[in-house]
Amino acid sequence: MDLFIIIVLFCLVFMTGIMFLDRRNMFILSLLLLVNLLFWYLAVGRGMAFLYEENSWIENIQAGLLLGSAVIFASSAFSHEARARVLALLLALLCFIFSFREVDVDELDVPAWLIFLLAEEGRAIFFIMALGLLLLLLRHTTYYLANRMRYLRSSLGIYFLLAAILLVVLSGAFEKDLFGSRYHVFYEELSELLAYCMLFAASLDLPRALRRIEMQAGPQEG
Repeated sequence: MDLFIIIVLFCLVFMTGIMFLDRRNMFILSLLLLVNLLFWYLAVGRGMAFLYEENSWIENIQAGLLLGSAVIFASSAFSHEARARVLALLLALLCFIFSFREVDVDELDVPAWLIFLLAEEGRAIFFIMALGLLLLLLRHTTYYLANRMRYLRSSLGIYFLLAAILLVVLSGAFEKDLFGSRYHVFYEELSELLAYCMLFAASLDLPRALRRIEMQAGPQEG
């Protein structure tokens, strides 16, 4: 049963990549899948349950991927015009916000103000910032609606679609143990890890994907 689950999980990601991604992105996707496959072998094949325990290896790597994605999204923001810059900054901030759920800041030896900012009511600041960026992005609604299919078919669209399926659908199913697997906790964490790998891959390809979309769209208002 567990082997069947991992085959289906990895085929979903890999076959989607073969169908829609170019060679460069397929290489990145393959590397990320190999890392996840190694975790499956160690956790299920070798019985290393400590890898997916609370605040252990997998959760720390998840947080690292999210923070790395946030940095890459933010660093690439200022190499584009204003519309794409807002999108990149919003993606960076969302990845940073997502990292909150993977890091128990209140259990770390850090100053109280940092705990308040990252683990308590102070987090509202980042949600307000994200809302502000979203409102700025909505000023270009006409442009995004006109080019929605270009975005959906781009590497960004594919990676975000995969991340949503892994994070919302599969992770939730494993959390509720719908498949009756003895390793359902591990598969929940693995689905989240794969989802964050997709976000990391999207951050690496953001400048290239946006340039390609802009070339296809041509000069447009909005």
